[in-house]
Amino acid sequence: MALPWWIWPAGLFALPLLAGLLINLFVRHRRGISSNVVLTWFVIVCWISALALILGKVL
Repeated sequence: MALPWWIWPAGLFALPLLAGLLINLFVRHRRGISSNVVLTWFVIVCWISALALILGKVL
């Protein structure tokens, strides 16, 4: 059974953000992640997903 196409980008976005949140919470004893980090990671994931989609169609 094939996974829906949106699972990979969602996982690529959500899992590192959750890891960063847990590291901040348990190691640095701070709550939350900077909004700049979230926005930057979102843009990176969008670019990676777009390149993967384009290359998947071309190759």
